[in-house]
Amino acid sequence: MDEHYQAGTKGLKYAAKKGLGIVVMEPIRGGLLARDLADISEIWKKADVQRPPAEWALRWVWNHPEVTVVLSEMSAPEQVRQNVDVAKNGLPNSLTKAELTLFKNVKKELEKRIVIPCTGCKYCMPCPHGVSIPECFEYYNRGHMYEDEEQTRRIYLAFLGGVLDGNPRYASLCEECGECEEKCPQSLPIRNNLKNVAEYFGK
Repeated sequence: MDEHYQAGTKGLKYAAKKGLGIVVMEPIRGGLLARDLADISEIWKKADVQRPPAEWALRWVWNHPEVTVVLSEMSAPEQVRQNVDVAKNGLPNSLTKAELTLFKNVKKELEKRIVIPCTGCKYCMPCPHGVSIPECFEYYNRGHMYEDEEQTRRIYLAFLGGVLDGNPRYASLCEECGECEEKCPQSLPIRNNLKNVAEYFGK
């Protein structure tokens, strides 16, 4: 889901060519990819080898020969054992073409759930009232994509709450001045979308 985020796959390959070890964090997206979502489960059932969602996520990362270490949050000894087993079997280039096709289909299905088609270009920024518009939309979309309103709300509140710098960046800070909409190349109804975000996550 994040192969084009930040340095992404391009950065992964570049760093590996320079002989750097690669550490991948959040391979299961904070547990969101471990959720048993109905439509997604139907896609995975087409695989010759059946695996739980979390294992599919880890196997995708380990399939890249450039990856040195994968850091995955674990909250129980059983999860440690499971992750060690996946690491033993999740060798570089071990996924079949058919399995890689399933990954693409899963990604397409998740992307269908995106509610606000924000590209994260940040042309709308800075907001004169301090709203982090692209991030608000990102978390809102994430909650809908993975059907996890509760966990996404915690992340939203933690990352946009101003804990680190004392500057909250919530959607509810929007004063509806409309400056952002004048700059948006997608012509998104940003003010209405921010209202929806604020209602979804609370003030």
